[in-house]
Amino acid sequence: MKAMRILAAIALVFAFVLAGCGAKEEPAATTAETVPTLAAGQSLELTSCSLTASTWSSPNGATIYLTAVPNGYAEGQSAAFVVRLEGGEAANVACEWNGSAYTACADLNAVDGYSYYVVLTAADGTQTEIPVNTPDNPVDEAMMNMETALNSYCSMTVEGSAQEGSKLTITAGSVEVQAPRITDEGETITCSEAVLVLTFNEEEVARAALTLEEAEIPGSYAADIAGTSFDIPAMEDDQQLAVRLDVTLSNGQFLTAPGGTWTFLDGQMMTTVG
Repeated sequence: MKAMRILAAIALVFAFVLAGCGAKEEPAATTAETVPTLAAGQSLELTSCSLTASTWSSPNGATIYLTAVPNGYAEGQSAAFVVRLEGGEAANVACEWNGSAYTACADLNAVDGYSYYVVLTAADGTQTEIPVNTPDNPVDEAMMNMETALNSYCSMTVEGSAQEGSKLTITAGSVEVQAPRITDEGETITCSEAVLVLTFNEEEVARAALTLEEAEIPGSYAADIAGTSFDIPAMEDDQQLAVRLDVTLSNGQFLTAPGGTWTFLDGQMMTTVG
């Protein structure tokens, strides 16, 4: 009898647990805003359109995602995402209709010169081609010139220098940094660190941190390096100094570029700027 009471108690507790799970509130369902029904004779157009990107593991290309909202929808209409390059089609992808927008994606190689269109087909077969990112209707230049926008680089120019005793000073020069402009949606890649590194016979002897300013092109940075000085060691004939630019981007990518070189010959510092 005692065992029966224990089993009954366990069953009662289990029933309360089940009742509690069943009573748990589910998150409120969200419904996407639907477009109106396209009226008879109404021309098919787009009310909005967006392009986003997802980068590959290499800078060889990216996946471009389309979301296009028409001004109305009727059974039997459709849309296609068309990407052209040098007069030919690089992609022609049938869009999916989700009740509120047309969506599609296209894998594109890293090439400059793309143009993006949405081709709307009405229920009666009438087609309308709408440019959504083209040289004549630019929205995002980076997606049009994908090869350029996926790549990152840095450069350094030393136009003049002066030596006074154990001090070497760059009197004229500049550096530039370009981070990738096509990234995963919502990601912004910036320049985290930029340093001038001075080497003596290929061994590092000094470095100078730089403060870069954002330039006009998104993801680009620049700095005037005139006035940057280094303490240098005593030099003998045929020994060489060189300066380079080292850059670290916010995504961990490392970039480097050579600068000027200086060779000691016959007791004089010979300069090769670059």
